[in-house]
Amino acid sequence: MKTLLRDTRVQRLLLANVTGSVGSGVTIIAVPWLLVHRANGDQLYGWATLGTTIALFLFMPYYGAWLDRHSRKTMLLAGELFGFFATISMAVWALATGRVETWQLVVSYFSGMLYYTLHYPAKYAFLQQIFARSQYQSLMGLLEIQGQAAMMIAGGLGSVLVDRVPLAVILLFDAFTYLFSFFVQSTLSYESTHLRDAATIPPANVWHSMAEGWRWLRERPRLSVYFACTLVPFIVVMVGNYLFPIYVSEVLHASAAVFGVGEIAFAIGAMLAGALVPLLVTHRGAGHAIVVANLLCLASVAAIVVAPVRPAYYAAVLLFGFGNAGTRVARSTLLFLAVPNAVMGRVGMFFNVYDRVLRTLLTFAMTLIVPRASATAGFAVLLLVLLAAFAGTLASRDITAKTAIVPAPAT
Repeated sequence: MKTLLRDTRVQRLLLANVTGSVGSGVTIIAVPWLLVHRANGDQLYGWATLGTTIALFLFMPYYGAWLDRHSRKTMLLAGELFGFFATISMAVWALATGRVETWQLVVSYFSGMLYYTLHYPAKYAFLQQIFARSQYQSLMGLLEIQGQAAMMIAGGLGSVLVDRVPLAVILLFDAFTYLFSFFVQSTLSYESTHLRDAATIPPANVWHSMAEGWRWLRERPRLSVYFACTLVPFIVVMVGNYLFPIYVSEVLHASAAVFGVGEIAFAIGAMLAGALVPLLVTHRGAGHAIVVANLLCLASVAAIVVAPVRPAYYAAVLLFGFGNAGTRVARSTLLFLAVPNAVMGRVGMFFNVYDRVLRTLLTFAMTLIVPRASATAGFAVLLLVLLAAFAGTLASRDITAKTAIVPAPAT
């Protein structure tokens, strides 16, 4: 990591990512909290989450093909501009009217989720292209530390600002972090090497793109099962983002400050994973690291279900942050090694579609469970999902030994 930190490209990436993550993180914390505390807010938030997930699910196949047909840097910068214009328009509207309507909260939430959908696939394809294979493992750990440090700052700021500062001001701050990130990342040198043989890249057609991604994965069934199962902890975290503010408010009967401290604890756990998991991967292998990280995820969700008290909640989200981030670091390294950059957009798109389908089903289930039972019951369902995925991970983890050494050939 020390060598990477001396690379000026990494320094600029970290600066841009920290700034953008802090801004967007504050909004992602503030908007759900404000929504949940409006009339019928928990149900409205659930339907907003579900609608957002479905819309992004329909969009992702096109985006995966576009990534493989265009400059990854251009797509990365386009995401930052989208974040800026979408956020500042809501801020200006709120300032002009003097109030924030519920629909503005929903639009702001959707825009934030769409930004993440645009940003991360482009960023990972971009990073895979400009860095050497030998740097992937340390790079993933470093980016996880950076991202979670930013979210820790965002959690602290969000818990302080949400009840004290108008949302319009928070949105203005968020908008200019996107703009700053755009200008910093625009200075990075880049060559679209994946476009040298552009004639072989399929058109941005949804069905053709899905077929291309499926065809590549179908030829590697155990690898596909492994990557599908190891994505589940992240999906559970995303669905948990709907449950956490409701759990804190209605089960723990606590304030936004407790929610913010929980976000900080989650980020601390993830930062520790970013620092330690690359070492564990080096000495014990990615398969072992992912098993340990998955077990921590299982333990954390179980604690949330059986011990609805603040100390247990803080400990659980700390472990959850470590387990989720640890899985992400090891999984991303394996994905970079296994998937050729020329098809990364389409293969990544296929997993994004899988992510959105499962996330949609689980979020819909939560919107039915929470009003009839509680957020605790929702976490119990997620615990069962994690157990099923963990079984699949154990059954297919032998593939990681080959993947870490021999990259899959391009198709």
